[in-house]
Order: sequence, then C-alpha cells, then structure tokens
Amino acid sequence: MILSNFHTHCDYCDGAGTPEDVVEAALSRNFDILGFSSHAPIASEPTWTISESDLPLYLKHIDELKEKYAGKLEIWKGLEIDYIDGISGPSSRRFKDLHLDYAIGSVHMIKSGDGERFLAVDGPEEHLIELIDVVYNGSVEKVTEKYYSLICDMVDGGGFDILGHLDLIKKRNRDNRYFDENAPWYRNQVRDTLDYLKNRDLVVEVNTGGISRGATDTVYPSPWIIREAFERKIPLMLNADSHVPEHIDFYFAEALKIIRDCGYRELHTLKGEGWTSFPIEV
Repeated sequence: MILSNFHTHCDYCDGAGTPEDVVEAALSRNFDILGFSSHAPIASEPTWTISESDLPLYLKHIDELKEKYAGKLEIWKGLEIDYIDGISGPSSRRFKDLHLDYAIGSVHMIKSGDGERFLAVDGPEEHLIELIDVVYNGSVEKVTEKYYSLICDMVDGGGFDILGHLDLIKKRNRDNRYFDENAPWYRNQVRDTLDYLKNRDLVVEVNTGGISRGATDTVYPSPWIIREAFERKIPLMLNADSHVPEHIDFYFAEALKIIRDCGYRELHTLKGEGWTSFPIEV
C-alpha cells in the first residue's frame, strides 16, 4: 500500500518543525510520498498562515527538498488555501500563478455580522458562539448551512485538488454541545453538500488532525459521512493534517479500518505524473 500524507504543516505557518524535520519523520516511517501544504497567506496575515514575505522562501525550500531527496521520497509542493467569502480563494489568480503541484481548498471562517471580520469555526470557541448568537440570531442551523454553502461556493470556483476537512464545523461540537450531528436537518445539509461534490474533479480527504490535537473523537468527515460519500462514488484520500512531524501518520491504521468499513476498497494519492488509486490494506 502507498503511504502518503498531503496535508502537512511546518514552521512556515502554524506547525512545528522545519520541512527537513518533517521529511526525516516521513523517511523514518517508510513513507512513499509527502506533500507540504502550509496555510497560504490571507489579507490580514494571521499568525497561523505563511506571511507574504516568507511565501517565496517556502516554495523555494520545498523545491530544494524535492531535488535533495529524489529517489528516497517523492515530495510535492502545495498550499492549503482558504476560501474567504467575497475576497479570495483557491481560484484566485495569485495562487494559480505560483505553479503549485497541488492545493487543498478549505473553509475555516465565516463573515461576522458587520462584515469587517471573519470568525473561525474551528478557532476560539467564542467565535462559534458569536456566529450562533449574534450573526445568525441564535440559529446554529443557519451557521452550519452557511458553512456548507461556502464549501459549495469554493467548489464552484475550483482551483484546488483536495477538499480539506469537510465537516470542520464539528470541531468545537464535542458531545453535541452546540448541535446534534444526528439531527435530520444537519444530515440533510451534509447530504446536499455531498450531492454537490459528486462527479467533481476533486478528492475529499479523510483527515485525522482533529484527533491528534485532542479536539475530536473521530476523523473528518465522520464515518456516517464517509458512508454517504461511498454511495456517491466520491474519491477519498487519507491525510493527517499534521502540525508536528511525528503526527504525519497519526491514527492512520484506525482511519483505514473506518474507511474500509464504510465500503471503500481503494484510496487516491498523487504519484508520479498525477492522481492514482491503490487498494486499502488493513
């Protein structure tokens, strides 16, 4: 089985460890392929993204590692690019001009009520509370509806290969604190989103990062969503969303079993000249 991870952060953004540290961790775990996907710059330059000034250094650094480790580890150069409603996203020309090997498209933020700020659904809990109580007048259903509509808008725009952590909206919802993930209205929102995703030229990731950082008890997306994705023949890949080198394969064995139990018999990865599939071994 091919061992790869394409959702990888390092010290250029909010991760720990240099790119070399991550490469060495991959080699020590017998990885076949490693993709770097630091958070792309956004207008406000928050501390969790690459700064505009460091972006050229990051891209050059990864290109150098590709050459240095050729024959030992296949390395791909990417970014995780946020879809910022009405401002930018993976389809923005500035990212296309970087000639990345691949891009992850993600939604982390929803616009505040005054339109002046963006509130992270996976960030400080008070951001989610403000979205529910202030921006959407106490309706968590409208918050999740907006979140999934932003994913669909991002998909419409294109410019990315991998859809990041589909149900990230659940990150602060441990034990159904804010909404019941089994509620028919929520499941219908997710199913409608999956219907929108099928037959698109993208791969959905199964992401173990919520578990490695102690925020969730299961993968993104939840197993029931993986089963729904299988029914729609949506291609999957397995990623760690690692923020420290030792997490590049965190919970992979368990995640592979979940994926297989949901019906999948193969996963996708980037290799050689492009996308390929390979059988799941558990």
